[in-house]
Amino acid sequence: MVSEPEEARFRSIFRQIHAEHPNCLRDEWLTTSCEQRDGTPSPRPVVWSRRNGPWQQSDLLFIGAAPGNAGGKGSGELGAHATRIPFGGDIAGANLDVLLSSIGLDRNRAFITASFNQLPATGGGEPTYAELAAPVGDYPSSIHIVRDTIIAVGPRLLVALGNVALRVTIAAARVEEHGLRPPSIAQIQRLGLHRNQVNEWPAALAPDIKFIERVRAAWHTPLPPILWLTHPSAQNMSPYARRETLFHLRMIEARNALRQAVHSTLGWSAPDPRPDPPNHGIYALPEWRALVGPRHDDLNRRWREQGV
Repeated sequence: MVSEPEEARFRSIFRQIHAEHPNCLRDEWLTTSCEQRDGTPSPRPVVWSRRNGPWQQSDLLFIGAAPGNAGGKGSGELGAHATRIPFGGDIAGANLDVLLSSIGLDRNRAFITASFNQLPATGGGEPTYAELAAPVGDYPSSIHIVRDTIIAVGPRLLVALGNVALRVTIAAARVEEHGLRPPSIAQIQRLGLHRNQVNEWPAALAPDIKFIERVRAAWHTPLPPILWLTHPSAQNMSPYARRETLFHLRMIEARNALRQAVHSTLGWSAPDPRPDPPNHGIYALPEWRALVGPRHDDLNRRWREQGV
């Protein structure tokens, strides 16, 4: 059973994000896309709702760069702009589902969010610093949303999907005392953080005292370590690629790193074989059944044929 304080943290974030979307404030599942106060569709819907995962403590929090466009650049029926489901309908989303199932999880039991919960102005790709620093609803920036999401989820392991997510995750924990500018990947690597490994927070980029206090007050636990994975986009890993290619090997590396991380951090053992997704919760949404699910099922089948 979800406790009221847990759910209230998520509801507070949701209401601040969607402060300018009256229809969203009445519908935490976002059964319709965001509308402006005059009833017209929002040109930049915000993908943050119950479709991201359970509004309760989750052992894993996955943070990407942006919620995914499925190649449509804001115009297609797939992608987060249409389905309000993050990482839904494209190869990156299907790859993430494979990673989830490789450790026995699904979207109903892990929270998935992004550094920037809208499509970037280019229609896809990575958000710019200006986009990350821009206000969203009542929030001063997307980086502040990531900060509060970490606190609400209370993860035992943070999974940063790609460079943008890693930089923003670290910035989010330091935003009160150090401002919005994320550290560079070169700086992070110099401080000893490594891809595909569980990393503790580096002392030189330590979170703000207020952030640490809020995490402890909410969960009475220390800060979670960070697993930095390669972003699961089609540019990095693909079920269409041959086994000897980097597109296949990167998926194997990410899967193995995630399995090792949950074993060493949480004591979990990887299921064999990995399970198929359930048919309830997020998977029962009409957009999932009609659009996202069939696409992911096909890509999942291709990965299984490749031995993943």
